[in-house]
Amino acid sequence: MTVPPPPSQPPTVGMPGSDPEPVAEWWRKDGPRIPAPVHPEPPVHTPVPVGAGGPTAPASMEETAAAFWAPVGRILAEQVPAMAAQIGQQVTQLMTETEAQRSAREQVAYEARIAAERAERDALFAAAGESDAQRAERHRVEDVLNPGHRRDDLVGMVDLLASRISETPEERAVRLEAERELDKRRRRAREDAERAAAGETPEQRTRRHRQQQLADKREAATRARRERRRAARAAGPSDRVRRFRRWAILTAISAVGGYATGLVQITTPGGPMVGALLAFFGWGLDTHLRDRGRLRVSEVRGARPLILLVLARIPVASGLTVALGLGQVLAALPLYR
Repeated sequence: MTVPPPPSQPPTVGMPGSDPEPVAEWWRKDGPRIPAPVHPEPPVHTPVPVGAGGPTAPASMEETAAAFWAPVGRILAEQVPAMAAQIGQQVTQLMTETEAQRSAREQVAYEARIAAERAERDALFAAAGESDAQRAERHRVEDVLNPGHRRDDLVGMVDLLASRISETPEERAVRLEAERELDKRRRRAREDAERAAAGETPEQRTRRHRQQQLADKREAATRARRERRRAARAAGPSDRVRRFRRWAILTAISAVGGYATGLVQITTPGGPMVGALLAFFGWGLDTHLRDRGRLRVSEVRGARPLILLVLARIPVASGLTVALGLGQVLAALPLYR
């Protein structure tokens, strides 16, 4: 701030009753004193070595940086593992699941989204005063307008009957297989969503999918084997004669084994009824071992499966021998002399 110089004359000069004589030097020398401006003393800076500050010293750069990054590190420690697990699960899904599994999973997610939207619309219409009958009619109209919906009226039934009547057996088999496969994949996709919500880890999910794939392979092999058996059953009479001959030979070998082990001799005193009862229980065991009868005796191939089949059929062959009274025939064979 600049201080103006003192005036050369007193402020009473020129006023009525003032002294007209010129002002002497006393005014400037003995006049009012203007105090000189007071300037504060500059602060004294005392140098302090690095790291030797007292309790009131400012925080160092490391402490400031640590205080700044502490909340960030805590947030990252909480969010990064969850984000990494979610990204890893998505990458694992993209790398391990097949196209059909991905389609089924997307279909399940689409159905869940549609159900959520319908529930939201129901809540809005209920707040507006919609009755139960009106809501049921609105749901029916929405289902009819759905592109993938099959009509449930007379026209839809006629269309369904026409499509079923006109399809060939091969087309029907393909359609049923496709529906069964689609239902299985959608069921597994729902199971994946439920288990993920229950806390299943990606490693557990991958292990469970591997077990499901092994089960699918076994099921496919069993289905292919049954198809081959079904095709073999549709063969001509010559094949039937050959299969019966093979069945008779294997049953005779099992009966000889039953006589050699003494099962026929033990059962013979009981009579034909005991033999028939033994044959019945032996037939149940034999049928269970042959995939509940889907695998015929004449369809067994290989040395080890044939040996196991002959041993498993000893009870039924021994029971048939006793029931038919063929024990004396086996005793007359030169094998036991």
